[in-house]
Amino acid sequence: MLSKTPLFFTGLFLLLFILIVSIVIPIALSEPEINPFRYSDALKKLEIPPYSPSKGNWLGTDRNGKDLFYILVDGAKYTILFACIITLARIFVSVILGLIFKRLFNSSWFSGLIQSFQYVPQSLIVLLTLSPFLFYEVRNDSVFSTLETLFLQLLVLIAVGVLPLGKIIAETAEQLSRTEYVNCSKLMGASYFQITAKHILPHLWPRLFVIGGRQFAQVLTLMLHLAIYHLFIGGVQITSGQEHDQFNHFATISNEWTGLISTYHKELMLEPFIVMVPVTAFALLVLCINLMTKDLEHHFSKRSLFK
Repeated sequence: MLSKTPLFFTGLFLLLFILIVSIVIPIALSEPEINPFRYSDALKKLEIPPYSPSKGNWLGTDRNGKDLFYILVDGAKYTILFACIITLARIFVSVILGLIFKRLFNSSWFSGLIQSFQYVPQSLIVLLTLSPFLFYEVRNDSVFSTLETLFLQLLVLIAVGVLPLGKIIAETAEQLSRTEYVNCSKLMGASYFQITAKHILPHLWPRLFVIGGRQFAQVLTLMLHLAIYHLFIGGVQITSGQEHDQFNHFATISNEWTGLISTYHKELMLEPFIVMVPVTAFALLVLCINLMTKDLEHHFSKRSLFK
């Protein structure tokens, strides 16, 4: 299997490596101290943040003096784990609903209802649902704790993708149930549960791996869309130095990558390297997931599972 899907296992190894490093480094090492200014002996001048990449700061610092490498590593686990949990939960719930309510999902009126919602961006649905709960005035604290915010975000992001995915599962199960061996099992008196366990699920598992990869990339994209509107995973920290809060600053609490991109996007015309660090990391993560999915899809297509 390893020789047949080298890109998949290479990508899986990289994801696990990044995840382990993201967990271990913040535990083993404390965050580098923030220096509000430093004196450069070589240039004979006083410097203030943001600092360019150097030996002490591999990827440089942001405008507040925070080390970009450290916060990037620290936020990797939240980005990957959050997207992974949503993907697995969506697939788990969708498989159960798609197999149990197969006839409902394949009915014309319910299928058309789900199809109509596909023209509405998921990010818009999530934004309209979560904004009243998670956004707050700069003079007040958030109503929810970090754990409560995570749970609410997980619940909504899982729910918004269950029905479209359940429709795909139901259609796939319906297609498999029309095969000759399933019809023979029905004639021999096999129950729906036996047919599902013996004939449908074994052929459904390979497709679930491909669907899971696509869902993972879709969840990451959804997280980025939400971050544009300052809806960060784990919550948002709103601060302002203005008396009437004309210029609010929205910062991610968990350092997850989509939140960092949104937080630093204003630096694009000032200090581009600050925003390009999380952008590059996020782009490589999506590329890794897409390569893994394509490798699996190519492997299973050879076995005529998608024909």
